[in-house]
Amino acid sequence: MSKQKNRFKAAALIVLLLLLTGGFIAGPARAAETIRVAFVPDVPAVTISGSPDLIFTTLDGRPFADGIKTPVGILAGIQGLTFQGRPTELRELIASSAGGDIHLNNLTVGGILHIVLVRDSLRLINELDVEEYLKGVVPIEISPTWNPEALKIQAIIARTYVLHQRQVNLGKEYDVLATTADQVYGGRGKEHPAANQAVADTSGLVLTFGGELILSAYHSTSAGPTEDASEVWGMDLPYLKGVSCPFDQNSPYYQWSKSFGMDAVQELFSKAGYEIGTIASITPFRWTEAGRVGQIRILHSQGELILKSEEFRRILGYTELPSTRFRIEKIGREMQIQGNGYGHGVGLCQWGAKEMAEMGYGHDKILKYYYPGVRVEPYSSITAEEPGP
Repeated sequence: MSKQKNRFKAAALIVLLLLLTGGFIAGPARAAETIRVAFVPDVPAVTISGSPDLIFTTLDGRPFADGIKTPVGILAGIQGLTFQGRPTELRELIASSAGGDIHLNNLTVGGILHIVLVRDSLRLINELDVEEYLKGVVPIEISPTWNPEALKIQAIIARTYVLHQRQVNLGKEYDVLATTADQVYGGRGKEHPAANQAVADTSGLVLTFGGELILSAYHSTSAGPTEDASEVWGMDLPYLKGVSCPFDQNSPYYQWSKSFGMDAVQELFSKAGYEIGTIASITPFRWTEAGRVGQIRILHSQGELILKSEEFRRILGYTELPSTRFRIEKIGREMQIQGNGYGHGVGLCQWGAKEMAEMGYGHDKILKYYYPGVRVEPYSSITAEEPGP
């Protein structure tokens, strides 16, 4: 049996155990959609506890330990996982809690937790219901104090994104990371009543184009027209075309200023694998139709380097260079940059959506504005089996 099938079997056995022991409260029947969220980076050890206790099973569903009420320490051993100081030959354990909560380091999560030995470290993967996952995402990705329509928008695009990534990563060990590389997930400790309500109000709703899930890209602040996905990622998607966005001027990221020491910039390029000499100048080489810098030209003592501005942003740091809508005011041994906006600029502008919601627009209209041609519909409507002959 494949590793993938073993995981599904183990998860099914745990769910059955929880049902039999009263770990789940019965509610309206619906097909649960589960996703797998990896916490990074991998760690050498983890301490786990449960509410009220923990249950551990092996990858093939065999019971390993249960009823454990004290914190459990698991280390990455040489031949396998070390469980409470006892070496094993197991390379993966699955933890669950009859009470639902699993506490690991500084996080509290629901669902089940895979502890996987990867070389000399532990990879922690939380497998849980999509709707529960969203409760730990929405109040981090935007403020839970925002307009309820804005919260609904975030719930729908976050749901669409994670289900889309599950399709993209089918057969891989996890679907998304719990970081800005995908969506920031903070577990149950980050939940907020207003965000939970938005998740409930939009339960199961996703964005589709041509009957398929879209890549629901979003960013904080556009500070001008949004960007075509083809400019940033080389993906020609009809629903990720640039649109006008005059709504986000109240964003704290609408204007910004940054300074970079050239010695530090050269070191960052070296760490990123670029062999460059002493930098003489850094200038925009091409602009996009949306007004962002498309490419950067760097003249240095060993020649010339032209690279995409998103790569330039990655090297300097996404928070250090908030967007590619910038201009270089001065360069010497220190580079002065003035800019606007935050994020890659593709898809929905969160601050723009916030303002539109406060103007009275509903979530449906706002979503269709930023993603031209999409439909808002239940995920179940696109996963229903085709009728038989």
